[in-house]
Amino acid sequence: MAKYDEYLNDFDEFEDISSKSDNYVDDEYEDIDTGRYNYEDDFEYSDDLDGIPMSKQAKMAIDNNIQQKTENRRVSVLKPDNIDDDIDISSNTPKKKKRLSLRKKILRAFGICFLVIILLLGLVVLSIYSKLSHAEDSHHVNQYISEDQLHTDKNVINILLLGVDAREGETVSRSDTMMIVSIDKSNGKMKITSFLRDSYVEIPGYGWTKLNAACSRGGVDLVWDTLEYNFKIKIDNYMKVDFIAFEKLIDSLGGVDVPITEKEAKYLNDTWYEWTLTGNQLTYDFGDSVHLNGEEALMFCRIRKLDSDFERTRRQRETISGIKQEMMHTNPIELLKLSNSVLPHIETDITSNKMISLGIGAIFKYLHYDIESLGVPIDGTWHSENKSAGSCLVFDIDDTAETLYNYIYNDINPLQ
Repeated sequence: MAKYDEYLNDFDEFEDISSKSDNYVDDEYEDIDTGRYNYEDDFEYSDDLDGIPMSKQAKMAIDNNIQQKTENRRVSVLKPDNIDDDIDISSNTPKKKKRLSLRKKILRAFGICFLVIILLLGLVVLSIYSKLSHAEDSHHVNQYISEDQLHTDKNVINILLLGVDAREGETVSRSDTMMIVSIDKSNGKMKITSFLRDSYVEIPGYGWTKLNAACSRGGVDLVWDTLEYNFKIKIDNYMKVDFIAFEKLIDSLGGVDVPITEKEAKYLNDTWYEWTLTGNQLTYDFGDSVHLNGEEALMFCRIRKLDSDFERTRRQRETISGIKQEMMHTNPIELLKLSNSVLPHIETDITSNKMISLGIGAIFKYLHYDIESLGVPIDGTWHSENKSAGSCLVFDIDDTAETLYNYIYNDINPLQ
Protein backbone atom coordinates (compact mmCIF):
# COMPACT_ATOMS: atom_id res chain seq x y z
CA MET A 1 0.00 0.00 0.00
CA ALA A 2 2.99 2.27 0.12
CA LYS A 3 2.65 3.20 -3.47
CA TYR A 4 -1.00 4.05 -2.95
CA ASP A 5 -0.28 6.34 0.00
CA GLU A 6 2.32 8.15 -2.06
CA TYR A 7 -0.25 8.56 -4.82
CA LEU A 8 -2.78 10.10 -2.38
CA ASN A 9 -0.25 12.64 -1.18
CA ASP A 10 0.04 14.00 -4.71
CA PHE A 11 -3.75 14.31 -5.03
CA ASP A 12 -5.18 17.87 -5.28
CA GLU A 13 -8.38 18.16 -3.29
CA PHE A 14 -9.62 20.96 -5.48
CA GLU A 15 -8.70 19.58 -8.82
CA ASP A 16 -9.95 21.58 -11.82
CA ILE A 17 -12.11 19.05 -13.59
CA SER A 18 -11.73 20.87 -16.88
CA SER A 19 -8.03 20.12 -16.90
CA LYS A 20 -8.76 16.45 -17.51
CA SER A 21 -5.97 15.54 -15.13
CA ASP A 22 -4.84 12.02 -14.53
CA ASN A 23 -6.12 11.76 -10.92
CA TYR A 24 -7.87 8.48 -10.79
CA VAL A 25 -9.41 8.66 -7.30
CA ASP A 26 -12.71 10.11 -6.37
CA ASP A 27 -12.81 13.93 -6.42
CA GLU A 28 -15.16 15.64 -4.01
CA TYR A 29 -16.09 18.24 -6.61
CA GLU A 30 -15.98 16.09 -9.67
CA ASP A 31 -18.48 16.96 -12.38
CA ILE A 32 -20.19 13.70 -13.21
CA ASP A 33 -20.75 14.91 -16.78
CA THR A 34 -17.05 14.85 -17.53
CA GLY A 35 -17.30 11.26 -18.54
CA ARG A 36 -14.34 10.29 -16.43
CA TYR A 37 -14.28 6.84 -15.05
CA ASN A 38 -15.32 6.33 -11.43
CA TYR A 39 -12.45 4.62 -9.79
CA GLU A 40 -14.09 4.17 -6.38
CA ASP A 41 -12.75 1.25 -4.41
CA ASP A 42 -10.15 0.61 -7.06
CA PHE A 43 -7.09 -0.29 -5.05
CA GLU A 44 -5.66 -3.07 -7.17
CA TYR A 45 -2.31 -2.37 -8.81
CA SER A 46 -0.04 -4.03 -11.27
CA ASP A 47 3.69 -3.89 -10.78
CA ASP A 48 4.25 -4.46 -14.50
CA LEU A 49 2.79 -1.05 -15.42
CA ASP A 50 4.41 1.15 -12.76
CA GLY A 51 1.60 0.73 -10.29
CA ILE A 52 -1.23 1.85 -12.61
CA PRO A 53 -4.51 0.44 -11.35
CA MET A 54 -6.10 -2.36 -13.32
CA SER A 55 -9.19 -0.24 -13.92
CA LYS A 56 -6.91 2.46 -15.34
CA GLN A 57 -5.35 -0.10 -17.64
CA ALA A 58 -8.80 -1.12 -18.86
CA LYS A 59 -9.73 2.51 -19.39
CA MET A 60 -6.55 3.12 -21.37
CA ALA A 61 -7.25 0.10 -23.57
CA ILE A 62 -10.80 1.30 -24.22
CA ASP A 63 -9.58 4.83 -25.02
CA ASN A 64 -6.93 3.51 -27.39
CA ASN A 65 -9.49 1.36 -29.16
CA ILE A 66 -11.88 4.30 -29.54
CA GLN A 67 -9.08 6.55 -30.80
CA GLN A 68 -7.98 3.96 -33.37
CA LYS A 69 -11.54 3.54 -34.69
CA THR A 70 -11.91 7.31 -34.92
CA GLU A 71 -8.72 7.59 -36.94
CA ASN A 72 -9.86 4.82 -39.24
CA ARG A 73 -13.20 6.55 -39.86
CA ARG A 74 -11.43 9.84 -40.55
CA VAL A 75 -9.16 8.20 -43.12
CA SER A 76 -12.09 6.43 -44.79
CA VAL A 77 -13.95 9.74 -45.11
CA LEU A 78 -10.95 11.54 -46.61
CA LYS A 79 -9.94 8.71 -48.91
CA PRO A 80 -12.57 6.17 -49.95
CA ASP A 81 -11.30 2.83 -51.16
CA ASN A 82 -12.45 3.39 -54.77
CA ILE A 83 -10.53 6.69 -55.23
CA ASP A 84 -6.94 6.55 -56.47
CA ASP A 85 -3.96 8.62 -55.31
CA ASP A 86 -4.50 11.27 -58.01
CA ILE A 87 -7.69 12.65 -56.42
CA ASP A 88 -7.84 16.35 -55.63
CA ILE A 89 -8.69 16.24 -51.89
CA SER A 90 -9.56 19.93 -51.68
CA SER A 91 -12.41 19.57 -54.16
CA ASN A 92 -13.08 15.89 -53.59
CA THR A 93 -13.09 15.55 -57.45
CA PRO A 94 -11.01 12.90 -59.27
CA LYS A 95 -9.67 15.36 -61.85
CA LYS A 96 -7.23 13.08 -63.59
CA LYS A 97 -9.76 10.33 -64.16
CA LYS A 98 -12.31 12.86 -65.34
CA ARG A 99 -9.86 14.15 -67.97
CA LEU A 100 -9.08 10.65 -69.17
CA SER A 101 -12.77 9.85 -69.40
CA LEU A 102 -13.44 12.96 -71.49
CA ARG A 103 -10.54 12.15 -73.82
CA LYS A 104 -11.83 8.65 -74.31
CA LYS A 105 -15.29 9.97 -75.11
CA ILE A 106 -13.88 12.34 -77.73
CA LEU A 107 -11.81 9.58 -79.32
CA ARG A 108 -14.81 7.28 -79.31
CA ALA A 109 -16.93 9.95 -81.00
CA PHE A 110 -14.32 10.47 -83.71
CA GLY A 111 -14.05 6.72 -84.16
CA ILE A 112 -17.80 6.37 -84.62
CA CYS A 113 -17.87 9.23 -87.13
CA PHE A 114 -15.02 7.65 -89.09
CA LEU A 115 -16.80 4.28 -89.17
CA VAL A 116 -20.00 5.96 -90.37
CA ILE A 117 -18.08 7.69 -93.18
CA ILE A 118 -16.43 4.42 -94.21
CA LEU A 119 -19.81 2.68 -94.12
CA LEU A 120 -21.39 5.34 -96.32
CA LEU A 121 -18.48 5.19 -98.75
CA GLY A 122 -18.76 1.43 -98.79
CA LEU A 123 -22.46 1.66 -99.60
CA VAL A 124 -21.75 4.13 -102.40
CA VAL A 125 -19.08 1.89 -103.86
CA LEU A 126 -21.31 -1.18 -103.53
CA SER A 127 -24.06 0.74 -105.33
CA ILE A 128 -21.57 1.53 -108.07
CA TYR A 129 -20.36 -2.06 -108.15
CA SER A 130 -23.88 -3.43 -108.54
CA LYS A 131 -24.26 -1.47 -111.79
CA LEU A 132 -21.11 -2.85 -113.39
CA SER A 133 -21.11 -5.70 -115.88
CA HIS A 134 -19.04 -8.54 -114.44
CA ALA A 135 -17.10 -11.26 -116.17
CA GLU A 136 -18.20 -14.78 -115.33
CA ASP A 137 -14.68 -15.90 -114.42
CA SER A 138 -13.11 -13.29 -112.16
CA HIS A 139 -9.79 -15.10 -111.82
CA HIS A 140 -7.53 -14.81 -114.84
CA VAL A 141 -4.79 -17.38 -115.37
CA ASN A 142 -2.27 -16.88 -118.15
CA GLN A 143 -1.58 -20.32 -119.63
CA TYR A 144 1.33 -19.04 -121.75
CA ILE A 145 3.65 -17.73 -119.01
CA SER A 146 4.18 -18.70 -115.35
CA GLU A 147 3.47 -16.34 -112.48
CA ASP A 148 7.09 -16.25 -111.31
CA GLN A 149 8.13 -14.79 -114.68
CA LEU A 150 5.91 -11.75 -114.19
CA HIS A 151 6.96 -8.61 -112.33
CA THR A 152 4.70 -7.58 -109.47
CA ASP A 153 4.71 -5.38 -106.36
CA LYS A 154 2.21 -5.13 -103.49
CA ASN A 155 2.28 -1.31 -103.72
CA VAL A 156 1.45 -1.23 -107.45
CA ILE A 157 -1.96 -2.07 -108.93
CA ASN A 158 -2.02 -2.66 -112.69
CA ILE A 159 -5.41 -2.42 -114.40
CA LEU A 160 -5.84 -3.16 -118.09
CA LEU A 161 -8.10 -0.54 -119.68
CA LEU A 162 -9.66 -1.39 -123.03
CA GLY A 163 -11.65 1.06 -125.10
CA VAL A 164 -13.60 -0.93 -127.65
CA ASP A 165 -15.46 -0.04 -130.82
CA ALA A 166 -18.51 -2.08 -129.79
CA ARG A 167 -21.49 -1.81 -132.12
CA GLU A 168 -24.99 -2.92 -131.30
CA GLY A 169 -25.41 -6.70 -131.75
CA GLU A 170 -21.67 -7.42 -131.96
CA THR A 171 -20.15 -10.07 -129.69
CA VAL A 172 -16.56 -9.43 -130.83
CA SER A 173 -15.19 -5.90 -130.94
CA ARG A 174 -12.01 -4.18 -132.01
CA SER A 175 -9.83 -2.56 -129.36
CA ASP A 176 -9.54 1.12 -130.08
CA THR A 177 -7.55 1.79 -126.91
CA MET A 178 -5.20 -0.50 -125.00
CA MET A 179 -3.66 0.85 -121.79
CA ILE A 180 -2.28 -0.29 -118.47
CA VAL A 181 -3.19 2.12 -115.67
CA SER A 182 -0.70 1.63 -112.83
CA ILE A 183 -1.56 2.95 -109.36
CA ASP A 184 1.86 3.44 -107.75
CA LYS A 185 1.15 3.89 -104.04
CA SER A 186 4.84 4.05 -103.12
CA ASN A 187 5.49 7.15 -105.25
CA GLY A 188 1.99 8.65 -105.25
CA LYS A 189 1.55 8.46 -109.02
CA MET A 190 -0.83 7.14 -111.63
CA LYS A 191 1.09 5.90 -114.67
CA ILE A 192 -0.66 5.38 -117.99
CA THR A 193 1.07 3.12 -120.51
CA SER A 194 -0.47 3.16 -124.00
CA PHE A 195 0.15 0.30 -126.42
CA LEU A 196 -0.07 1.24 -130.08
CA ARG A 197 -2.36 -0.91 -132.19
CA ASP A 198 0.24 -1.53 -134.91
CA SER A 199 2.89 -2.80 -132.46
CA TYR A 200 4.47 -5.96 -133.85
CA VAL A 201 4.22 -8.54 -131.04
CA GLU A 202 3.76 -12.27 -130.57
CA ILE A 203 0.15 -13.17 -129.86
CA PRO A 204 0.18 -16.56 -128.09
CA GLY A 205 -1.36 -19.19 -130.34
CA TYR A 206 -1.40 -16.88 -133.40
CA GLY A 207 2.22 -15.92 -133.94
CA TRP A 208 3.72 -12.50 -134.72
CA THR A 209 1.23 -9.86 -135.88
CA LYS A 210 -0.28 -6.51 -134.93
CA LEU A 211 -1.29 -6.14 -131.29
CA ASN A 212 -4.72 -4.91 -132.34
CA ALA A 213 -5.58 -8.40 -133.61
CA ALA A 214 -5.58 -9.84 -130.09
CA CYS A 215 -8.91 -8.30 -129.07
CA SER A 216 -10.79 -9.33 -132.21
CA ARG A 217 -9.43 -12.89 -132.04
CA GLY A 218 -9.68 -13.59 -128.32
CA GLY A 219 -11.27 -10.65 -126.53
CA VAL A 220 -10.00 -9.32 -123.21
CA ASP A 221 -8.33 -12.57 -122.19
CA LEU A 222 -6.09 -12.70 -125.24
CA VAL A 223 -5.10 -9.04 -124.92
CA TRP A 224 -4.28 -9.70 -121.26
CA ASP A 225 -2.25 -12.81 -122.14
CA THR A 226 -0.41 -11.04 -124.97
CA LEU A 227 0.71 -8.04 -122.89
CA GLU A 228 1.90 -10.22 -120.03
CA TYR A 229 3.61 -12.68 -122.37
CA ASN A 230 5.57 -9.99 -124.23
CA PHE A 231 6.31 -7.42 -121.53
CA LYS A 232 6.40 -9.52 -118.33
CA ILE A 233 4.19 -7.08 -116.36
CA LYS A 234 1.63 -8.65 -114.04
CA ILE A 235 -1.88 -7.33 -114.74
CA ASP A 236 -4.21 -7.49 -111.74
CA ASN A 237 -7.61 -6.64 -113.26
CA TYR A 238 -9.28 -5.20 -116.33
CA MET A 239 -11.99 -2.75 -117.29
CA LYS A 240 -13.58 -2.65 -120.74
CA VAL A 241 -15.28 0.57 -121.79
CA ASP A 242 -17.33 1.17 -124.91
CA PHE A 243 -17.88 4.43 -126.78
CA ILE A 244 -21.22 5.12 -125.11
CA ALA A 245 -19.72 4.93 -121.61
CA PHE A 246 -16.88 7.26 -122.66
CA GLU A 247 -19.33 9.89 -123.92
CA LYS A 248 -21.65 9.62 -120.94
CA LEU A 249 -18.76 9.88 -118.49
CA ILE A 250 -17.55 13.16 -119.97
CA ASP A 251 -21.05 14.61 -120.34
CA SER A 252 -21.84 13.72 -116.70
CA LEU A 253 -18.73 15.63 -115.61
CA GLY A 254 -19.84 18.65 -117.60
CA GLY A 255 -17.18 18.21 -120.28
CA VAL A 256 -13.40 17.99 -120.32
CA ASP A 257 -10.57 20.43 -121.14
CA VAL A 258 -7.81 19.28 -123.52
CA PRO A 259 -5.13 20.97 -125.64
CA ILE A 260 -5.97 21.05 -129.36
CA THR A 261 -3.57 22.17 -132.06
CA GLU A 262 -4.71 24.28 -135.02
CA LYS A 263 -3.98 21.34 -137.31
CA GLU A 264 -6.19 19.01 -135.25
CA ALA A 265 -9.05 21.54 -135.08
CA LYS A 266 -9.00 22.04 -138.86
CA TYR A 267 -9.04 18.30 -139.50
CA LEU A 268 -11.99 17.73 -137.17
CA ASN A 269 -13.96 20.63 -138.64
CA ASP A 270 -13.40 19.22 -142.15
CA THR A 271 -14.27 15.61 -141.33
CA TRP A 272 -16.85 15.86 -138.53
CA TYR A 273 -19.54 14.10 -140.61
CA GLU A 274 -17.38 10.94 -140.75
CA TRP A 275 -17.18 10.71 -136.97
CA THR A 276 -20.38 12.07 -135.52
CA LEU A 277 -22.74 9.64 -133.82
CA THR A 278 -25.62 12.11 -133.62
CA GLY A 279 -25.53 13.66 -137.09
CA ASN A 280 -25.10 17.11 -135.58
CA GLN A 281 -22.36 19.34 -136.97
CA LEU A 282 -19.54 19.97 -134.54
CA THR A 283 -17.12 22.88 -134.49
CA TYR A 284 -13.71 22.80 -132.82
CA ASP A 285 -11.51 25.62 -131.55
CA PHE A 286 -7.80 25.28 -130.90
CA GLY A 287 -5.71 26.28 -127.90
CA ASP A 288 -4.03 25.01 -124.74
CA SER A 289 -7.37 24.26 -123.05
CA VAL A 290 -10.42 23.62 -125.21
CA HIS A 291 -13.65 22.49 -123.56
CA LEU A 292 -15.25 19.44 -125.21
CA ASN A 293 -18.44 17.50 -124.58
CA GLY A 294 -18.61 13.71 -124.74
CA GLU A 295 -19.12 13.34 -128.48
CA GLU A 296 -16.48 15.95 -129.30
CA ALA A 297 -13.95 14.31 -126.99
CA LEU A 298 -14.60 10.89 -128.52
CA MET A 299 -13.96 12.25 -132.02
CA PHE A 300 -10.78 13.94 -130.79
CA CYS A 301 -9.48 10.68 -129.29
CA ARG A 302 -10.17 8.66 -132.45
CA ILE A 303 -8.21 10.85 -134.91
CA ARG A 304 -5.68 8.64 -136.69
CA LYS A 305 -5.25 9.49 -140.36
CA LEU A 306 -4.16 13.03 -139.56
CA ASP A 307 -0.77 11.96 -138.22
CA SER A 308 0.08 8.66 -136.51
CA ASP A 309 -0.95 6.22 -133.85
CA PHE A 310 1.63 7.84 -131.54
CA GLU A 311 -0.25 11.13 -131.68
CA ARG A 312 -3.53 9.28 -131.36
CA THR A 313 -2.51 7.62 -128.09
CA ARG A 314 -1.15 10.96 -126.85
CA ARG A 315 -4.57 12.52 -127.40
CA GLN A 316 -6.18 9.65 -125.51
CA ARG A 317 -3.83 10.04 -122.53
CA GLU A 318 -4.43 13.79 -122.41
CA THR A 319 -8.18 13.24 -122.43
CA ILE A 320 -7.96 10.73 -119.57
CA SER A 321 -5.82 13.21 -117.63
CA GLY A 322 -8.52 15.84 -118.22
CA ILE A 323 -11.21 13.44 -116.96
CA LYS A 324 -9.19 12.85 -113.81
CA GLN A 325 -8.93 16.60 -113.19
CA GLU A 326 -12.70 17.00 -113.55
CA MET A 327 -13.37 14.11 -111.16
CA MET A 328 -11.13 15.70 -108.53
CA HIS A 329 -13.54 18.66 -108.36
CA THR A 330 -16.73 16.60 -108.39
CA ASN A 331 -18.42 15.78 -105.07
CA PRO A 332 -19.26 12.15 -104.18
CA ILE A 333 -23.01 12.69 -104.67
CA GLU A 334 -22.48 13.81 -108.26
CA LEU A 335 -20.12 10.89 -108.83
CA LEU A 336 -22.85 8.56 -107.62
CA LYS A 337 -25.28 10.08 -110.10
CA LEU A 338 -22.65 9.70 -112.80
CA SER A 339 -22.36 5.99 -112.05
CA ASN A 340 -26.02 5.38 -112.82
CA SER A 341 -25.59 6.28 -116.50
CA VAL A 342 -22.01 5.21 -117.14
CA LEU A 343 -21.37 1.97 -115.29
CA PRO A 344 -23.82 -0.27 -117.17
CA HIS A 345 -21.48 0.19 -120.15
CA ILE A 346 -18.35 -0.92 -118.25
CA GLU A 347 -17.28 -4.53 -117.87
CA THR A 348 -14.77 -5.58 -115.22
CA ASP A 349 -13.53 -8.52 -113.18
CA ILE A 350 -12.86 -6.46 -110.03
CA THR A 351 -14.50 -8.00 -106.95
CA SER A 352 -16.77 -6.05 -104.60
CA ASN A 353 -14.18 -5.96 -101.78
CA LYS A 354 -11.48 -4.69 -104.09
CA MET A 355 -13.89 -2.18 -105.64
CA ILE A 356 -14.61 -0.76 -102.18
CA SER A 357 -10.89 -0.50 -101.49
CA LEU A 358 -10.23 1.19 -104.83
CA GLY A 359 -13.21 3.52 -104.40
CA ILE A 360 -12.14 4.71 -100.96
CA GLY A 361 -8.53 4.96 -102.11
CA ALA A 362 -9.57 7.03 -105.12
CA ILE A 363 -11.55 9.51 -103.00
CA PHE A 364 -8.84 10.02 -100.40
CA LYS A 365 -5.64 9.48 -102.41
CA TYR A 366 -5.56 8.30 -106.01
CA LEU A 367 -7.40 11.23 -107.57
CA HIS A 368 -4.76 13.50 -106.07
CA TYR A 369 -1.83 11.53 -107.51
CA ASP A 370 0.31 13.01 -110.28
CA ILE A 371 -0.19 11.46 -113.72
CA GLU A 372 2.65 10.28 -115.95
CA SER A 373 2.29 8.67 -119.36
CA LEU A 374 4.32 6.56 -121.73
CA GLY A 375 3.70 5.05 -125.15
CA VAL A 376 4.85 1.64 -126.40
CA PRO A 377 6.87 1.39 -128.53
CA ILE A 378 8.94 4.12 -126.91
CA ASP A 379 10.07 7.08 -128.98
CA GLY A 380 13.36 6.42 -130.76
CA THR A 381 13.25 2.64 -130.30
CA TRP A 382 11.16 1.53 -133.29
CA HIS A 383 11.01 1.50 -137.06
CA SER A 384 8.23 0.88 -139.54
CA GLU A 385 8.34 -2.36 -141.49
CA ASN A 386 5.98 -4.14 -143.87
CA LYS A 387 4.95 -7.55 -142.58
CA SER A 388 2.27 -10.03 -143.61
CA ALA A 389 -0.13 -8.07 -141.37
CA GLY A 390 0.73 -4.82 -143.18
CA SER A 391 2.81 -1.89 -142.00
CA CYS A 392 3.91 -2.60 -138.44
CA LEU A 393 5.94 -0.89 -135.71
CA VAL A 394 8.93 -3.10 -135.04
CA PHE A 395 11.02 -2.76 -131.86
CA ASP A 396 13.04 -4.83 -129.39
CA ILE A 397 10.51 -6.55 -127.12
CA ASP A 398 12.98 -7.49 -124.36
CA ASP A 399 14.48 -4.00 -124.08
CA THR A 400 11.01 -2.50 -123.94
CA ALA A 401 9.98 -4.97 -121.24
CA GLU A 402 12.94 -3.87 -119.09
CA THR A 403 12.09 -0.20 -119.65
CA LEU A 404 8.49 -0.83 -118.62
CA TYR A 405 9.62 -2.62 -115.47
CA ASN A 406 11.75 0.36 -114.43
CA TYR A 407 9.01 2.83 -115.32
CA ILE A 408 6.18 1.10 -113.45
CA TYR A 409 8.02 -0.33 -110.45
CA ASN A 410 11.18 1.76 -110.05
CA ASP A 411 9.65 5.11 -111.10
CA ILE A 412 12.19 5.68 -113.86
CA ASN A 413 10.61 7.50 -116.79
CA PRO A 414 12.71 7.01 -119.96
CA LEU A 415 11.41 10.29 -121.40
CA GLN A 416 12.65 12.41 -118.51
